[in-house]
Amino acid sequence: MDHQYSVINQCLQLLKQSDMPTIKKLRVEIQLIQMKRLLLNDAISSQVMHGSCGEDLFEGLLCQMRRICGGSCESDALSDLMSRIGGMLTVLGGEQTYR
Repeated sequence: MDHQYSVINQCLQLLKQSDMPTIKKLRVEIQLIQMKRLLLNDAISSQVMHGSCGEDLFEGLLCQMRRICGGSCESDALSDLMSRIGGMLTVLGGEQTYR
């Protein structure tokens, strides 16, 4: 979990430094913070953390954040990012959905 938590912190730092419009930045930030909260939940099984929401998925998220925050803030790229984060939140949160 430490690696996943670190990746989210890196994503938040990239977001803070980006020139993304404020409202979009806040939407992404809220979802990333929600993901951090869910990672701290003791009920998350190791199967979820190493399987469907493992390190590779978080590394992919970080790469996507680097692309978007590095200047490629097109609406499609941002929609893809929000969809990816939403999917990760669904896996981490079980039956709950976050939007």
